[in-house]
Amino acid sequence: MSVVLKLRSQALAQLNAATIAAHTQAQGQGQVTVRTRMRHRDLLTRALTGLNAQVSGDENTVVAQWAGRRIQFTYGQDGVQLAHVDGPAINPAEAEQLVLSVDNAYAAEVQRQVYERLKERAAQTGMRVESERTNADQSISVTLVASS
Repeated sequence: MSVVLKLRSQALAQLNAATIAAHTQAQGQGQVTVRTRMRHRDLLTRALTGLNAQVSGDENTVVAQWAGRRIQFTYGQDGVQLAHVDGPAINPAEAEQLVLSVDNAYAAEVQRQVYERLKERAAQTGMRVESERTNADQSISVTLVASS
């Protein structure tokens, strides 16, 4: 018996500008706040590092700086990160694009973590990876087979 699973980073990253715009609030000149769906600090930090951002912070915030912009992530009451984007003449559309780039990188980190857990659990349940392939859309197709 074999099982084929397809892990799609694109499916995880389907926040479009309209969705983000619904959660965007202008807060004075030079700063825009965007509600994200990102919850896990370590995955967020890895995503930002992968985007070549300079990352710092404490237990309550993650701060990233790159491309002349600064994004500070803080937890909202629901445990989801709020992104506070600032920089010279920042506008909501630019803030949305920056957050979308972080969201895409975050989704890729989530995909990597799910993929690693899948392989670990498959081995624990007597299955093995028969084949794996990264597709053009960056999804991963994995075929698992039961070990005899």
